[in-house]
Amino acid sequence: MSLVETGWRQFTFFEKHNVYDPNNPKCRFNGLKNLKAFRSVSGVGFTVFGEPCGAIFKLSRNLEEYCWIAHKRSLADIALAGLILATVGEDEEGINSLVKLWQLDRIEKDAPFCIRVIRVCPLLGVGRSTRACAIALDSSLQHIAVGFVDSSVIYSASNIKEKSGKWLTVVNGSSSGPGDEITGVFLTWIAAQDLCILYCLTSTSVLSFSIANKTVANKVVHDAKGCFRDCWSFNETRNQLIVGSTEMVHFYEAERSLTADPDSGKGRCHALGRSNEKIQLIAFHHHVALLTRQPTAIPSSNEIWTYVVSIYDTEGQCVAFSCAIPAVSRIFLLDNVLMVLSQDGTLSALTEKSISSKLDILFKKNLYDLAVGVAKRSSVSSEHLPEIYKKYGDYLYRSGDFENAVQQYTETVGYLEPSYVIKKFLDGSHIKELCMYLEVLHAKGKANSHHTTILLNCYTRLTAHDKIRDFIDRNFECNIETAVQVLRAANFTTEACHLCAKHKHHDALLSILIEDRADYKSALKYIAKLETPQVEECLEKFGKCLLINSPEETMKLLSDKACFSQINSLALMKVFIGLPSQCTKFIETALKKDKKNNEKLRNLLLELRLRQWALRDEGIMELITDENLEESLELCQLFNYIPGIIYIYKKMKRYDKLIEYYMRQNKLREIVEFCEEKNSRDLWIDTVVFASRGKDIDPDEIKFLLERIEATNSIHPLVVLEILSKSDKICVGHVRDYIVNWMEKQNAQVEKDEEAIVEEETKMAEIEEQIDSITYKVQIFQMNKCSACDTSLQLPAVHFLCKHSYHAHCLESYSEKADYCPACIRDSFNERMQSDKGKDFSTRSAYVQFQNEVNESVDCMTLISSYIGDGLFDSWSKENGSKTENEWTSPQSDTSTMNKLNVNQFEDQSSEKTISMSTIACNPFLTPKTMNSGTAKSVQSTNPFDVDNDSKNPFEEDL
Repeated sequence: MSLVETGWRQFTFFEKHNVYDPNNPKCRFNGLKNLKAFRSVSGVGFTVFGEPCGAIFKLSRNLEEYCWIAHKRSLADIALAGLILATVGEDEEGINSLVKLWQLDRIEKDAPFCIRVIRVCPLLGVGRSTRACAIALDSSLQHIAVGFVDSSVIYSASNIKEKSGKWLTVVNGSSSGPGDEITGVFLTWIAAQDLCILYCLTSTSVLSFSIANKTVANKVVHDAKGCFRDCWSFNETRNQLIVGSTEMVHFYEAERSLTADPDSGKGRCHALGRSNEKIQLIAFHHHVALLTRQPTAIPSSNEIWTYVVSIYDTEGQCVAFSCAIPAVSRIFLLDNVLMVLSQDGTLSALTEKSISSKLDILFKKNLYDLAVGVAKRSSVSSEHLPEIYKKYGDYLYRSGDFENAVQQYTETVGYLEPSYVIKKFLDGSHIKELCMYLEVLHAKGKANSHHTTILLNCYTRLTAHDKIRDFIDRNFECNIETAVQVLRAANFTTEACHLCAKHKHHDALLSILIEDRADYKSALKYIAKLETPQVEECLEKFGKCLLINSPEETMKLLSDKACFSQINSLALMKVFIGLPSQCTKFIETALKKDKKNNEKLRNLLLELRLRQWALRDEGIMELITDENLEESLELCQLFNYIPGIIYIYKKMKRYDKLIEYYMRQNKLREIVEFCEEKNSRDLWIDTVVFASRGKDIDPDEIKFLLERIEATNSIHPLVVLEILSKSDKICVGHVRDYIVNWMEKQNAQVEKDEEAIVEEETKMAEIEEQIDSITYKVQIFQMNKCSACDTSLQLPAVHFLCKHSYHAHCLESYSEKADYCPACIRDSFNERMQSDKGKDFSTRSAYVQFQNEVNESVDCMTLISSYIGDGLFDSWSKENGSKTENEWTSPQSDTSTMNKLNVNQFEDQSSEKTISMSTIACNPFLTPKTMNSGTAKSVQSTNPFDVDNDSKNPFEEDL
């Protein structure tokens, strides 16, 4: 009894319908009525039939017919590779087998183009005459094999379209004695092994040969007992040879033929059609179609045989279709549709039902396992499988098979809502099945936090420590935070720590160590192993708690990280709230690491030290740098640290603020010292005004102020007296010495000026006498030598009233100006240079004098050099070499220069506004017009008695 009869279920997954003529839809197609086909091969969109008489018949998918004579005498076999058809047969009397290659898409003379003709009998050897009966082509057209009636087989590896290469005799029938006729040959290429497998079938045996480099590498004898010509097929999709012997149908994988293992010749087998005679076998997709016959069971029938067409699903182990059809000629494939050709020439098509129809059939019979297989083998399996598994699981659940039911439900993950399954197994008796489903849910990454909570709660209820560890080690995609919360709630802290460490959830791990286990040392060790960014985050969150409970170890960790990594020390400041001593220690350590780029840390340390400066002020000033002056000033003012405030004001050159601070503190002596340091007339005036307004000014400090003003001569005494006269607290006795000293100096200056006037009047009388002599008296020129070349004086000559005489050409060469005596000009210039040493170049008259001398000089470069040597640019160099003073600070010489310019009686009265010394000193070569236009707007008078400007007048009524 066959396996089909004992176990395989039978279904109707195919439908049989008649094929009608496309030209006459009412009539059945009978274009193959007279066809006597004994071989057929299927291509893409067509099928080729071979008749014993040598004719070839081609049928297209549109049922268009085409035929031609391939061999004149007989046809033995055909093979197809793409659009190349190979035929083997006889064209003449006797034994002279020919192999012909036809190109089906190229028609010439009412027949496909014949590419090549090969006489194969001589290829067996000299003296042998054996008829060829089988042929095989590889799909790459690089391999061809021919079988003979004496079981001989030859093989060639070359491009069959071109000249034939060397032929290899794989089986030599003459050497082994008379053998069985070859019923089929087939070639398949194993790309992974770079070799070809040649199958040889006879009526009594099945052999396979592994051929590499035109050499037989391996021979395998298979367990099938041979087959008839049409009872074998090769499934190229599965690379599988299917052989239908008398009793069984064998399945051989091509890869198993590569080894010399004795078991390599064995394959799967099924007793398909065992009780009937096999006529034809065709493999397509995952089906095997068998045409069998048996004696008719109807005595009154005219037919002797009953033909049965059966289609088997060998993977699903079921009969997909079986039907008895009278007078069947053969079956064949046309566009992957199984066609049945009757002896009367009519055609029937067996079309596969849709996947939905097949599943409905199986669902009605509760054959869900078969439904799964059918769906998997279909092209739309992803659409139907989840629903099948759901129905299968529901069926098993109703049947009480919970374990198998949950296995089916696990296949629906990603399709079926998990809550549908979870609710079925929430009962405590099904906790294991629920765990199984939830594990798959996590393994496929479809779990959410609720699913994780349920699974871990199940584990904790089962006290399954090994399951929890396995859950952690298997890297399930889940919500780690939720898992940790569940484990912590169940007091599975060890497993929770393991989970956090594996997924690098540092915060959660430290929270467990610190809050649940109070293991501060382990927490610190764990933090020390982290990367710098994680260290910062963990210390920000847990640093305060660690400092309180383990201060020494925590401070050591903080110090190490601050010194040997790029930790952001500033971000950790909130850890030290309420812990000033630890904070100070930490900042000092951090600053030792990097003294330049920690301005904010330096400010924090400054604040900490300022909070206790009354007890200890060391180390404060060193924290004040150019980078943090503003912040340091605010801190010093906040904590009233006077040395720091004064230092910062001076550092920032904010002298106005410093003076205001001194005034608020009533520190007149410090103000005076600062005025001496800066030597600013405005500062002195402000100081005198402050002294006049002060209510608690010490008379000694007033005396000290007047002494310093007298010593520096920064303010005119009248200005001082006028300002002080407004004070209600200062009396004459306080300023008596100052007034007396000033009057004495004035008297001495008057006497000195009178003596100078007398001396100048004497000099003027002498000069007037010389002028009268030159103007009104006769001048005698007695020079007989040239004053320039010291040779005898010859005409033309030039005589000067100074008693110098020159040759005309000497005068022209010595001076471009013939109106002046070169010798006298040089002497007067030298004298003037000697007298002008140390003179003030900042006045406008000095500039006018310099310009006149340049215009009159015969040697301008010498003149300019002498001015430079006398210090022309000294003040300019000094001014540009120092930093810019405060906006109200100016040298003392500004005022004196202004006074000198204003009282200069020899200055041109028509000149424009006087310019300041600093402007002249910056560029002594500017013209007066340029200087006046460039500086007139910027120069402001600071004379408190200037009637045109009352902004600087300290004697206004508001004083």
